Amino acid sequence: MKPTTDARAVMDFHMARPTVSMFSITNLRDYGMGGDHPKAMTFWTHGDPIMDVLGLTRGGIVLPVFTTTPDAASVLRGRPIQGIIGQADPVASLHKALGLPDGTLHRREPHFELSLDALKMPDTQGLRLVPLREMDRATLINWRTQYGIDALDLTAQEAGLQAMQAVDDLVTGGTHRIAMHGDTPVAMTGFNSVVGDTVMVGGVYTPADMRGRGYARAAVAMHMAEARKNGTTRAVLSAANVAAATAYTAVGFEQVGEFMIILYDTPEVAHG
Repeated sequence: MKPTTDARAVMDFHMARPTVSMFSITNLRDYGMGGDHPKAMTFWTHGDPIMDVLGLTRGGIVLPVFTTTPDAASVLRGRPIQGIIGQADPVASLHKALGLPDGTLHRREPHFELSLDALKMPDTQGLRLVPLREMDRATLINWRTQYGIDALDLTAQEAGLQAMQAVDDLVTGGTHRIAMHGDTPVAMTGFNSVVGDTVMVGGVYTPADMRGRGYARAAVAMHMAEARKNGTTRAVLSAANVAAATAYTAVGFEQVGEFMIILYDTPEVAHG
């Protein structure tokens, strides 16, 4: 693979396959190439026309988007790697080729897609969505902390530290919603990324004492119906567990592949 500074060509490649490229698209759009932000990108490409793109954030997250099987490991050897995220087979191959250990979070997840004209609305009677700013910050931090423990396999301390910053960012960004049943908050839903007419669903959480009542699927469906009114036509996501997958398929999502997430507490040096 060869390094590139052609942001337009890289973006065109990713925009042609947004279902598997949302992280790369968002980082390139929002933070550019070669900057100091942890999410600023470096890219390598393979093929003419481009068939494969390997992305690396300044913070050490590897983002492969491949249509073939390029030798991507050679450009990463000796670099500190904080994680690898993407389609399961390229991620697994890179992980093996680089001689990296298992991650603190090391998981394959079913990857889903939904055309919003096929959205199936569940029973939402008595429910309404409100912005995160209408919920008290302490409760939001508690919810986000537990989300980090449940969905990201973080320790309680790590989850708590991340939650404080995440909550402030989510409130400011306006990307997430709270589902209310009367005056009681029952679930959180959100979009981790918005690219053109596509959203990536993420940050979905229901507190333990509210689970099993369909609140998560209702919240996700309501949020996507809201997005559809604003021109969104497609949603993508990965399910962290069977219960989540069941909720998503109930509102119309169909599995289109597998994603793999490997994350480390501290960077690992790629060898291979």
